[in-house]
Amino acid sequence: MGSYTLLEPFGRDQGIHATIAYALDEGLITYRDVYNIKPPLTTAMHWISQELFGHSMMAIRALDLLVTALTACALVEVGRTLKKGAAFAFLAPVTFTTIYYSYNFWSHAQTDGWAGFLVVFAFWSMLAAWRRGAGVPRFTLMLLSGALLGLAFGLKYTIGATGGLVFAPLLARLLGATNVRFHFSDLFANVLGGIAVLTAVSGTMALAGALAPFLEIQSFIRGYVGYVAQTPPAFLDEIFLPGQHSQHLEVLIGVMALVALLDASRAHSPLGVVAGLIWYAAAWLSGSIQGKGFAYHYLPLVPAHAFMIGLGAEALLARIPAGSIRRMTILISAAAVYLPSIAAQNAVLVASLSQMPDPKASYYSTFRASSDFDINGTLAFAETLRARRNPEDKLFVWGYETMLYFLVESPPHYRYVYNWPFMVSYYDGRYTEDLLTRLRADPPAQFVVQKEDATPWVTYREESSDQMLHEYPALEAFLRDNYHLVSSEPKYDLYEIN
Repeated sequence: MGSYTLLEPFGRDQGIHATIAYALDEGLITYRDVYNIKPPLTTAMHWISQELFGHSMMAIRALDLLVTALTACALVEVGRTLKKGAAFAFLAPVTFTTIYYSYNFWSHAQTDGWAGFLVVFAFWSMLAAWRRGAGVPRFTLMLLSGALLGLAFGLKYTIGATGGLVFAPLLARLLGATNVRFHFSDLFANVLGGIAVLTAVSGTMALAGALAPFLEIQSFIRGYVGYVAQTPPAFLDEIFLPGQHSQHLEVLIGVMALVALLDASRAHSPLGVVAGLIWYAAAWLSGSIQGKGFAYHYLPLVPAHAFMIGLGAEALLARIPAGSIRRMTILISAAAVYLPSIAAQNAVLVASLSQMPDPKASYYSTFRASSDFDINGTLAFAETLRARRNPEDKLFVWGYETMLYFLVESPPHYRYVYNWPFMVSYYDGRYTEDLLTRLRADPPAQFVVQKEDATPWVTYREESSDQMLHEYPALEAFLRDNYHLVSSEPKYDLYEIN
């Protein structure tokens, strides 16, 4: 179902983080030498993808495909640990991948997704500890669970609320469960595992000289706190956001989750449903607290949806005699409801592309430019840029499309890999002189100015990069006095040094 994603190009976010990871491989330390507002493990994921699959836009898609497949397998093991049957084992992982691949290219290979997927592994470890059937000490399993949640936190801070899953046995006992108990040692081990991972990450950053600049950047981006989208999504839109590409998915998510909830009171143990509700709440909070309503911010809901669908399927089939052919009929019918809506579309896409002389170019041609992003325009400009460059030339991009550095294989030597900090409404001038000092000390051979890239939902300003350049007269003067225009394309102006 996800094979077609190997052809997907970068979105803006993937381009940013792939470039930062490329710079790290070139010896430029993240945060210290290359500006980055995201948590450190985002860069780590892109660096791993490039080490495994090479320097290409496909690399992060291949790693994402691998992570998604492993997460689907982990969902099967979650069901096995909860002593669920074939309905869960089939529907949970298949629904998980179906929902995930209902998203578009921008939302695949995102840190929100990877953080949410790690929760599946952490929950599996918790369940193994509670069930005491893994042959591993309970404390060790809870320590591992906390470590996995620590990794998730290192990808996305907002995922931290999923640590509340550790309290599922306590709430299940209040609802009548008798075969599971909450131990305070579980909480202690869970927290200890998370702290151990975050300490290791912080220590590595400190040794590399990245910790102090990282903390400074995190202090700066607190200007985001309190942001409210101009048109925030409604509550139910947020819950069902993953299924908005398919009405079949929305219906399936809603019905099966409701069945699971109604069955909780008569289940042998309500542990699974209680955990599912905690998971829902924490995953919704992860997206909602970010304030923008972007679809990929709610990716942590995807495995929670799949988990609840699996529970709902088990609840339905429990009312049908074991061994009945009707069970298989229901499974096939359930699959027939939603698989054609996404999986079949993807299969047709892959089949049609495989018949074309240049599948990648054919696929890219289906992407239309938006008001602020144009992947085909960026790729075309990268070719223009590559044709005018010498291998030793340095490049500076005043704009958002950091992928230009990656595409032409020119490390971002001037720290500010994108101009985001200079564009936000709460910028206080702290980085301007540093940027000018770096540019004056070693002027780049090429200076790119991006046009029509205004993102007011991110910067809280309506200006694009070329318009914002006027608000930095010293930088504008540096460009005017030292460079001349050699190429002007719809989204970019290319200047070369005099």
